[in-house]
Amino acid sequence: MYTFVILALFMVSCSDDDDALPEPAQPIAVSTTDTFTFSSNGTNTNGKIYVPSSFDANKNLPAIYLIDFTEQHFTVAKDEFEKVIEGVEQIEGFDALVVTLEEHLNIDSSPNDFQEYYYLFNNMTAYVDANYTDNTSRTFIARGSEAGLVLMTLFLEDPETSVFQNFIATDSPSSFNSFVINMIDEDDFPQNKQNKKLHFSFSSSNSYNSCTNLINTIEEAQFPWLQFESKQYSSTFPATYPESFAAGIKYI
Repeated sequence: MYTFVILALFMVSCSDDDDALPEPAQPIAVSTTDTFTFSSNGTNTNGKIYVPSSFDANKNLPAIYLIDFTEQHFTVAKDEFEKVIEGVEQIEGFDALVVTLEEHLNIDSSPNDFQEYYYLFNNMTAYVDANYTDNTSRTFIARGSEAGLVLMTLFLEDPETSVFQNFIATDSPSSFNSFVINMIDEDDFPQNKQNKKLHFSFSSSNSYNSCTNLINTIEEAQFPWLQFESKQYSSTFPATYPESFAAGIKYI
């Protein structure tokens, strides 16, 4: 009698355990870096994009575009892409796609080159919009001469077809700063812009007079469409960009 009861309870217990099998483990979302090919001016160009782990759950992410050519007068920094990503990761609750060219182009930027490289990154944004995100918040970021291209983009983009809303420029050289100052002084750029942000910074390696003249010119213009923050660093050009990139991303 007692043996039968114990055996019955054991069988019920085993049956309950079979019914409560564990759920299969869900794959863990991880951050990735993809490469892609886009067309610009009839030429195929390779880009790369950092995709955060949150992308699986939220595909409507803003994008940060880095211009990262070779440096002509300094040792090439090969980790600017990674430093932009680190700047994003420092902000709690904020995720973004980070996009740049796959290789460092051997280019010494000048104001005369603006249109060529602006269209290159403009076409890159079209590919990213078509394949990764519908979010229209786009940030343009760079240091050195490429930061000068960022500044020129801010002022020269047509308001009707503008691509970028936020701009982070670190250590733009005197040649670009003077060009932008002249544009502002002469009102020689498209007007009626809306809702732009600029974070401008410079290191101890740069010309203090050139950079402060640019800052003062922008501040005195009091553009109603521009939120502006500037910062001076005591570190040199080769060492400043990780901190200045992070500060710019936090500002925008």
